[in-house]
Amino acid sequence: MIDDWRLMIAEVPEEAAFPLRQSTIINRQSAIIRLSASLIFFAAMAAHAQEPLHTLRGHERWVLSIAISPDNQWLVSGGDDQTLRLWNLKTGGESRTLRRYDSAVTAVAFHADGKRVAAGTYDGKLEICDAQSGKLLREFTGHGDSVTVVRFDPTGKYLASGSADDTLVIWDASDGSSLLTFQQGNEYDVTTAAFSPDGERIVTGDGESELKIWDANSGEEMATLRGHTETVTSVAFSPSGKQIVSASWDDTLRLWNADTGDAVQTLRGHTADITSVLFTSDGLRIVSAGEDKEVRLWDARTAKPLAILTGHNHSVLCLALSPDGRLLASGSKEVIRVWKLK
Repeated sequence: MIDDWRLMIAEVPEEAAFPLRQSTIINRQSAIIRLSASLIFFAAMAAHAQEPLHTLRGHERWVLSIAISPDNQWLVSGGDDQTLRLWNLKTGGESRTLRRYDSAVTAVAFHADGKRVAAGTYDGKLEICDAQSGKLLREFTGHGDSVTVVRFDPTGKYLASGSADDTLVIWDASDGSSLLTFQQGNEYDVTTAAFSPDGERIVTGDGESELKIWDANSGEEMATLRGHTETVTSVAFSPSGKQIVSASWDDTLRLWNADTGDAVQTLRGHTADITSVLFTSDGLRIVSAGEDKEVRLWDARTAKPLAILTGHNHSVLCLALSPDGRLLASGSKEVIRVWKLK
């Protein structure tokens, strides 16, 4: 079983997501007002309750990373059971086990052409394989520790990989050569990363609490974002490239101005470590997941909660959104749930 930053997996006690606050001075009228407001809020949230479109079963342990193909038809998943698997989103059935490894598959990503998949593992292996046959196409060597994240740039020419060795490396996806190495600089893991929509910038998060924005062409550090108090677990650019959202073990999401690095908003609601976050394809909503077993939707403009998707029995460790914005996938222990976004 893995024991690194991604998998401090402790069962979260069942708690109400929004407990009623008790006042030290209570009178009947104020209590009724507070209760009514809470009931209205719960009713509004319950109106968004829905059953998953598919529940994908096949992994024998935790699902650590997932990605959806550009044509919205396939989902690839990496697991603690040391397998890379491919799923058919149209039928909701498992297509095949693409590859087996000697350690957990900690990071996956689809290439822009949908024909190739990148996978990183706990023992530091990084490779690209055929998305349908699983045939090995390219190996990348250089990381000295676990691969924590893999991302193709929008063109598919470059592959970025973050590692527990405190580096993010940008590779030539065609020949496997190392082009740039970003040193996070604080001796903590690079835990997450994301390219900007135009591919000109890349943002990284680390095991301390910081995010950094880099020039993806020169490797120059452009800004350091501070505000989280625990490990940054996930990060994403908005489709416009103007905002960044980050998730952390401090149980918060934070919105940042991607140009200035200034903090814009803090989103609170999760009751345990947040493990994954992304923007919807239209940029209007934010989706997050955490060890409280919940998937939450937020209004990206107001930072207000919109809905809670429940049904997982264990921590939710990863999310993926279909490029057309219609499907959301969430990975947990042994299962992946696929939701239809409204």
